[in-house]
Amino acid sequence: MLASLTAGPSRRTLVVMKKLAAMATAAVALVAVAGCAQTTSGTAEPVARTVAATPVVPPPAAAAGEAPPASTGTPGIRDFEAAADGLRPFLLTEAEVGPGFTSIAEPKPDPSAPAVCGGQGVVARFPDAVRVGVAFESASVRVQEAVSVYPDQTTAQAAYDHSVAGLDCGQGSIGGKPVVVTPGEDLRVDVGGTQATGWRVGGEGFDILLISVHRDEVVMTFTWLTPEGGSPDLPDPLVVTRGAVQKLVG
Repeated sequence: MLASLTAGPSRRTLVVMKKLAAMATAAVALVAVAGCAQTTSGTAEPVARTVAATPVVPPPAAAAGEAPPASTGTPGIRDFEAAADGLRPFLLTEAEVGPGFTSIAEPKPDPSAPAVCGGQGVVARFPDAVRVGVAFESASVRVQEAVSVYPDQTTAQAAYDHSVAGLDCGQGSIGGKPVVVTPGEDLRVDVGGTQATGWRVGGEGFDILLISVHRDEVVMTFTWLTPEGGSPDLPDPLVVTRGAVQKLVG
């Protein structure tokens, strides 16, 4: 990677973009699932009303002392597309990410992708959710925001916990490639939410900063993908994430 950065502007851009393209699927696999919050004030009120107005089928109750059940695969929130459309105006925009960023295709969580530390991924474990996201690119940075809205707070909490557990290891893999995962750091003070955790994930040729935020029925996941060693194009992830959280859930 160091050699490529000294090979001249055109080759540097080609190598960086090639690495980012190769890691795009891996970045989507890191999207931990998210949900939408019940808010009472601020700009997020329309989001809460949109989701709350959608009929919800309550999940089966867990027996005393048992963990919340995983979703059964039967949609618990009807008309997912309409609900997702109601959430999109409250997601990040190019201007909110920073200068030089342009929108790219919406990230689609892959149910077949395992957790970074092994085991079933959260999308497969908790399939019943309204999922929506946005993604942006600059010359050497890819940024993704993924939001999952679960039928209730209990399911959202269980999904968040499952995501955190899926990153609780020193070494894991993404797309079959080995990665190193730092211990999760509590970021509630920095970005908001009832719970917020951040991890750094590093592999050959790339670095990823992953931030997962939970509040009520919402789990938001922010993925920052750069070449190994970082990028001068990277905006302040905590500032952008905090703005996104406030925009969606207040």
